[in-house]
Amino acid sequence: MQSTSLVLIRFCLSAWVGAAVIFVITGVQDVTFQPFDSLIRDQLISLHFPVYYTMAWVLLGGTFLGCLGIRNKELIPRHRANLIFCLVVIVLGMSLVDYFWIYSPLESMITPPGNPRPANFRVYHQASKYINSVNILLSLSAAVLINLPVKRQNQTKS
Repeated sequence: MQSTSLVLIRFCLSAWVGAAVIFVITGVQDVTFQPFDSLIRDQLISLHFPVYYTMAWVLLGGTFLGCLGIRNKELIPRHRANLIFCLVVIVLGMSLVDYFWIYSPLESMITPPGNPRPANFRVYHQASKYINSVNILLSLSAAVLINLPVKRQNQTKS
């Protein structure tokens, strides 16, 4: 069971980091592509971000469940397992805060698409950029920690 949990954590966390980075790259390209007007940009945001958060919660949820399965220190050192678990809980919490208190108000500001943006749009947009940057950085840190090689104890033959 622990080996399966370790594989689950390694897969889900690495997949999340890769998906988030690809999303950021394509998202920046979409909103900076000159032929797209504000109507199209607003529609792209409304289409893409729900998928981003769904992927975050599915992959980070899988990571969280995997973390529960490696609580014993047989596969990786206990302190590393605890640090990874804490990082995953923080990232999941940040993702929920971002969705409900930052993205949801942002989405309502661009609905219907093409309307002028209110003055506080920029503040929410900056907050979203920063919280997502920290989210990806903490996720990457946890992914590096879980994918580090593990020292095996030598078994002596009798």
